[in-house]
Amino acid sequence: MAKKSRRVRKKSRQVRLSPAQMVQPGVGEGADAPVVAIPVVPVPKVADLRKEYNYVIADLKRITIIAVVMLAVLVVLALLLT
Repeated sequence: MAKKSRRVRKKSRQVRLSPAQMVQPGVGEGADAPVVAIPVVPVPKVADLRKEYNYVIADLKRITIIAVVMLAVLVVLALLLT
């Protein structure tokens, strides 16, 4: 179990900020200026998934072949050792 600390903690700690940190951006300067919103139209991307993920299919085929070979080795070993 952890030992309790004897150090006294300060309850009220004053936060010291520089004058530059005390200024809130956008308050007091240009607050009356109208905000112009520019509409953003998303452009749909057309991607050929077969080309983009061709390596995944190759990896899945390789994993399947290795799994079948390992299963066959286990079956053969089980038949020979019993």
